[in-house]
Amino acid sequence: MPFAEAGTLHNPLRGLLHPVRRTLARAHVEPGATVLELGPGTGYFSVEASRMIGSGGRLLCLDVQPPMLAELSEHLRDTGITNAGLILGDATRLPLADDSVDTAYLVAVLGEIPDRPQALRELRRVLRRGGVLSITETLTDPDYQLEDSVRDVCRASGFEPLEHVRGLLGYTMNFRAG
Repeated sequence: MPFAEAGTLHNPLRGLLHPVRRTLARAHVEPGATVLELGPGTGYFSVEASRMIGSGGRLLCLDVQPPMLAELSEHLRDTGITNAGLILGDATRLPLADDSVDTAYLVAVLGEIPDRPQALRELRRVLRRGGVLSITETLTDPDYQLEDSVRDVCRASGFEPLEHVRGLLGYTMNFRAG
């Protein structure tokens, strides 16, 4: 499906729920960082994340769905993004080296992962000590994850709570890799 027809993934109302730059700033996407975007879909956040990390940074976009990565590849190419790498993979078996990522973020993705504890253990493995894991959830997502369950599974996976920002229809929780 062409990028412009990606339906709800690029619905203008999504911008009210997930303002791109503000969501990424909350996720600690910073210049020069190596950032893992888990479940980028067709790239709603990817282009701006690439711009925010700049030429000294690297965005790793991991998705389990080849059609999404194909669409994302086209979108990144059309916008001139060169600091992003696309990875076909499963969140429970991340094809990344230990301690290789500064920041990882998931926006309305955690609930789609069948084995959340294993995925979080993998995220902890690839995040550098002190790195940030950011999870954003929205009530309108059919796979919405409750705050207490996210906090509990993250703590059990070696993450320490860092920040918690509530919004009208959801929240962002950030954790530091211990």
